[in-house]
Amino acid sequence: MSLETSRSFNNCRVLVNSTSGTLRGSKSERNLTIALSVQAKEYPHRFIWAEDNAFALEYTPDPLSLHLIASHVRPFISEGVPVRFHCRFFDCEIGNADPLKAEEATQLHLRVFNAIAGLGEPVITVHMNLLPRIPFDSRRGVENLTRLVERGQQLGITVCLENLRRGLTSNPENILKWAKKSGSMITMDVGHAVSSDLVRNGNLTVPDFVDLFSERLYEVHMYGKEEDRHYPIEDINHVKPVIDRLLSTDCAWWTIELDDCTEALTTREIIINYLNN
Repeated sequence: MSLETSRSFNNCRVLVNSTSGTLRGSKSERNLTIALSVQAKEYPHRFIWAEDNAFALEYTPDPLSLHLIASHVRPFISEGVPVRFHCRFFDCEIGNADPLKAEEATQLHLRVFNAIAGLGEPVITVHMNLLPRIPFDSRRGVENLTRLVERGQQLGITVCLENLRRGLTSNPENILKWAKKSGSMITMDVGHAVSSDLVRNGNLTVPDFVDLFSERLYEVHMYGKEEDRHYPIEDINHVKPVIDRLLSTDCAWWTIELDDCTEALTTREIIINYLNN
């Protein structure tokens, strides 16, 4: 792979550059931060591996151990590794139809915000309607998402809503509507879009998601598809159209959301080789 990887300590980003110093075909010849998803339970080994292989980090905390967040991420931030955050809490639905459970979930998210304030890049991705078995009230979800956005603004944190594979949040029009109502930005999960019924049935294409999200697109989760797990990108031809469309936006943070380290490296290599050509 013809790739030069370097760190910039001035802007706290891992810069993955072509040998000429910039990525080709992008909207403004900008650099692209490529991160790896990491979870609190994987500390420290996956974190160290990610740093050694020039990935930024997207960190999902343990909701029962929020006091560990700072000690997990500070050593890497001090080394110049960019860190963003991800609230993937399966049983904590801010749009729960039960108002007490929705409030409990919202309060948990707010505690996470307090814990990450001042750490790394102040960006966090959240979800609504994550588990189909939890009764979902979209009105309540948007109300609580608005509260998260407002608290984020007070702390200097940007809140992003992620599209999912199933349910109401698999529809990009819903994601866009809720983001606009709440003031949130958007994290686009490519694997969720690829595997959604709307795409599989031919009603939408994945580039259509990019077009809908473009003005609010702040982060991308990049991998091939989601079935029983997340699968890697194996053929660049399957994702060329969405990569080309993403490069026309201002979004410059892509997280490779794969558990297998070899698959993460191979997926990044496929992407970088395409960008360099």
